[in-house]
Amino acid sequence: MADEPAGPPALADLPGARGQVRGVTETLRTGLHSVWLLPDRLVATGQADELYLRALSGTRRHIDVPPTGDAELPPPAEGAASHPSWDAGYGPDTDQLPYLDQYDDGFDLGWEGDGYAPAIPAPRSGGSGTPLPQRDLAARIAKELSAPADDVAGWLTFPDDGTPPPVIGIRAWAEPDGGPVRGAGIEGLHRSLSAAVRAAGLPPGERPRLFVVARLRDLPEGLPDELHQDSGATAVHWWWDALGRLDVSTTVASCLAAARTAGQDGDSSGERVRRQLTAETVVEICGPDLELARGLALGWDGQQRTLDAALRRCLAAGPPVTGGTAEAPARMGARRRPGTDVREAWSGGAIAAWEGRLRPHPGTWYPVGPAADLTGDARARLAALIAQAQQRVVLPWIEEARQRLAVRSLSHLKRPVESVVEDYIERPALHLRDRPERAFLEIQVGELLHAHRQGAVALPGHEAQLLRLLVKVRNILSHRSVLHDATLKEFRDELSRSDLRTS
Repeated sequence: MADEPAGPPALADLPGARGQVRGVTETLRTGLHSVWLLPDRLVATGQADELYLRALSGTRRHIDVPPTGDAELPPPAEGAASHPSWDAGYGPDTDQLPYLDQYDDGFDLGWEGDGYAPAIPAPRSGGSGTPLPQRDLAARIAKELSAPADDVAGWLTFPDDGTPPPVIGIRAWAEPDGGPVRGAGIEGLHRSLSAAVRAAGLPPGERPRLFVVARLRDLPEGLPDELHQDSGATAVHWWWDALGRLDVSTTVASCLAAARTAGQDGDSSGERVRRQLTAETVVEICGPDLELARGLALGWDGQQRTLDAALRRCLAAGPPVTGGTAEAPARMGARRRPGTDVREAWSGGAIAAWEGRLRPHPGTWYPVGPAADLTGDARARLAALIAQAQQRVVLPWIEEARQRLAVRSLSHLKRPVESVVEDYIERPALHLRDRPERAFLEIQVGELLHAHRQGAVALPGHEAQLLRLLVKVRNILSHRSVLHDATLKEFRDELSRSDLRTS
């Protein structure tokens, strides 16, 4: 039985994402705080959690600070008589236990009536059975460390147990607002911990570190740039130009794996061209948006006449892009972070860095949903992307077919090969001037067709038909035009028939 095709790889397993995770982990290992800024879409899809946990697990000792909804009650003040994790009476699960007044099971525990008797707590009112949320970040960290909540920075700088300080992992999007400025608690913790480390003069290997993963709006405005200037204490990473063509191609190929038959008997050149064109067109249109690429790869049959409807459906099914326009800004920013004028658009998914260039998301310029009008600008943009994909796929196939035709044409020459090279090859290679047969093999499809029409080469009918089609397809692509379905089908069929003739 054939193995089931593997599903799409996880985001953290893709080469570009692994590179970012590796960079974040390395900065933490060198003793620096690390702030990792991700676009909103990664948080909405849950992929931000995946990246966060992958990077945090790469550190030797770490603490994953629970979000406010998962945290237990804060510890009482120092000197309180109760257990650190108890609120009163029975402990954090009191609401789940029955209250039994004057219960006597008949056993004598040695208590005398006028002696000490245990205090029986009064029943709680309004108990919900769930722990109260702990909104204070320092208190939640203190609970995880079993440290005093009023001096987390001091305890991290000089831990009581003498162990190396851990990495404190924080999901900023899960933190409460906590005041008029979102992220103020994270900023305050970072400043207090950095001040404590500087005062203690700790070397990099002994410093406690914060690992904060955030959206742009989860931190105070201007804080990322301020931290970037303090490169000796904090490294700021951006999800910027993180994914490349290899990442998206890997994802699309895995989505199409169920329908693939590559490597099996009977797999023709035409079928391979069709699959490659489908995958490359999806990659070129979707760019670094993996979710859109997955949806289009699975929801499009590879024909241009159905592409419009499939792309509209996929755009409508995904989260809307915000904060950008259809036009890419003139300034990209630094290689590793977006410029200030594109950060809102980057955060909302409207723009991304793709292969070293700014690239607006298709949702900013293509109609979303079946009722929206297709403008001339959107049609032209889509055609340009399709043409680029066709060039990447089809031109190598043209070159391979040209080489085979050139070899076969040597046996159909009607004139000396030296004469054909001199008359029909525009710029023969200088190093092949004394090797006319080898020089003839470099003849281009247009030159070979001209020689055939002039009678210098008498190709059989089927070979001449393939040659004329190669010239036609090459001319269309050289003018950045799009090969339509009928022309592509003819091209694939001719390649398949050529394979059969040579097999």
